[in-house]
Amino acid sequence: MATHWIFGNQLCHELPVVREADKDKDVFLMIEAQSRSTWQHYHKQKLVLIFSAMRHFASELEEKGFRVDYREADSFEDAWKAHVKAFEPEKVYYTVHTDYRMTQAMKKWEKSLSDIEVEVLDARPLFLLAAEEIKSELKGDGPWKMDPFYRRMRKRLNVLVDGDDPVGGKWSFDQENRKSAKGNTTFTKARSFRPDDVTKEVMEKVEKQFGDNPGELKPFRWPVTRKEALQALNQFIKERLETFGTYQDAMLEGDDFMSHSLLSSSINIGLLTPMEVVRKAEQAYLNGEVPLNSAEGFIRQIIGWREFIRGVYLKKMPQYRDVNKFNHQRDLPSFFWDAETDMNCMHESIRPVVEHGYNHHIQRLMVIGNYATLYGLSPQQTSDWFNEMYIDAQDWVVLPNVLGMALYADGGTLSTKPYVASGRYINKMSNYCGSCKYNVNHQTEEDACPFNALYWHFLDRNADKLSDNHRMGLIYKQWQKRDADKKKEILEKGARLLKE
Repeated sequence: MATHWIFGNQLCHELPVVREADKDKDVFLMIEAQSRSTWQHYHKQKLVLIFSAMRHFASELEEKGFRVDYREADSFEDAWKAHVKAFEPEKVYYTVHTDYRMTQAMKKWEKSLSDIEVEVLDARPLFLLAAEEIKSELKGDGPWKMDPFYRRMRKRLNVLVDGDDPVGGKWSFDQENRKSAKGNTTFTKARSFRPDDVTKEVMEKVEKQFGDNPGELKPFRWPVTRKEALQALNQFIKERLETFGTYQDAMLEGDDFMSHSLLSSSINIGLLTPMEVVRKAEQAYLNGEVPLNSAEGFIRQIIGWREFIRGVYLKKMPQYRDVNKFNHQRDLPSFFWDAETDMNCMHESIRPVVEHGYNHHIQRLMVIGNYATLYGLSPQQTSDWFNEMYIDAQDWVVLPNVLGMALYADGGTLSTKPYVASGRYINKMSNYCGSCKYNVNHQTEEDACPFNALYWHFLDRNADKLSDNHRMGLIYKQWQKRDADKKKEILEKGARLLKE
């Protein structure tokens, strides 16, 4: 008899660990680990998503005629020992993990076994490439650029290509996808899913056992089954993808989702596979239902960025988690957990994280990540916060995105420059500044937007590290030309803000 062990981010019926199971001989093992140390201090809705999706997946396996040993235990170790005592497996199959800590934990577990054989199976179709394939795509030790990788993936997978050339004559339509959405712009609402009895039971458990974890428990809107995830995907493709491209970098007060897909949580736990999502978006373009800039921009996030950052993670861990180019050490302020701040852009970016465990990529990068960099917040505390607070967070997703892209803490392994900006960028891409306590047009006055002085303070204090960056030369020239007294005033304002 063999055990097929399925984890909470591997809920895919197409995985080899599921497809190769024998209904007559084998048993599936699934473990809901209860201990607080196992689950860190995760957002309540993230716990609900994982536990509910696992329970639904177990029921689906049972409906197909499989035996499932579903255990709620304090730890994986306790549940495993109880499983062995009950079933006496001769062999265990499980899907290879991307998460470094889980990989190391499973290796340690393997060494503890005496008479049980272990076979580790491929993680595709959770990803487009096997682990060794993606690592071989990224030559050397970096730095690496996503664009060449993305082009190779388009050709390799035959997505939006005509022979060796890109459909539409360009590989990327990113320049067309930076329009702001001020005024009367409206977007079709994303589909949400009412909790069923299983999810309601999980919500009661989470409230009881993890009641002091961050985030709000209700309303819970996320897909917890493949059926629901497919409904969310189909609605996005049919009703919302059309406006995704043009406005993907825009931010609107009170509209937390706009045209963003909200599919990342489903993809990252296996309810949807990345390739089926890509093919649906591609077909919508081929059918004339959505413009090319929307289809390409969405597809780039999946076969380009998602796969690329996984490769960076696999190549660079475990050292990558400790990167800190600017030696930033400040603690995160308390409003990261309750959104109570007078900076409206930060309030509007963190509020949906508290309420839903989600905000979109520009809020993550150009508001929260920008703030963390300018204020000198600890990269490790910041990445821990992203890991714990986001419904779609996985360690392999968070570390490259946060440490590399958002904070430039890796010094340029995957990004060519820090993504920092003054309040002008936020004002350009959102309507946040109009109702903010601070004046985005002021730099040193009492009511000046904090991003303004801190932007120049950051550049000035890190000139030795950044001034020779070819993408930042013009900015530094502008700074050098400014009046000496004005520069002094700005730097003093920035220094005061950092002391508050």
